[in-house]
Amino acid sequence: MNETIEFLNACGLYYLATCDGDQAKVRPMNFAKNINGKLSFYTSKQKDLYKQLEKNPLAEISAKGKEGWIRIYGPVSFNEQPEVFGNWAAEAEYFRFADENKVVCSFDAITVDYMPAYQAQLPSFIAGWIRTVSAEDEVKYTANL
Repeated sequence: MNETIEFLNACGLYYLATCDGDQAKVRPMNFAKNINGKLSFYTSKQKDLYKQLEKNPLAEISAKGKEGWIRIYGPVSFNEQPEVFGNWAAEAEYFRFADENKVVCSFDAITVDYMPAYQAQLPSFIAGWIRTVSAEDEVKYTANL
């Protein structure tokens, strides 16, 4: 899990998709953390992101790094324990303005797909993942974390 999060954070920017009724909504994100063994991010209860996840907890992340791109998907739950957010806030300058509306969102169980760039060196975190090759010769590595 930590290596997957390191990959995301090394990308500098990744995209998180949710559903708003029958319309996909995608937004850029730039932080991810391992909280209690789960890929986590934060938002505010006042944002559409929170409201969309309340109605439909399925979300997906997509990011491209130097050696390939990653897709992460699964259900998200909310963690409103003050100590969880407080510990995270103590580590990051941008949390100085946190208020009671902030909430940590964590993927409960995720499926991760990693697609390497052409002739790229494979990252160590995909060791043991299932390798598939499409009819178009696209290679993908998949794991349930």
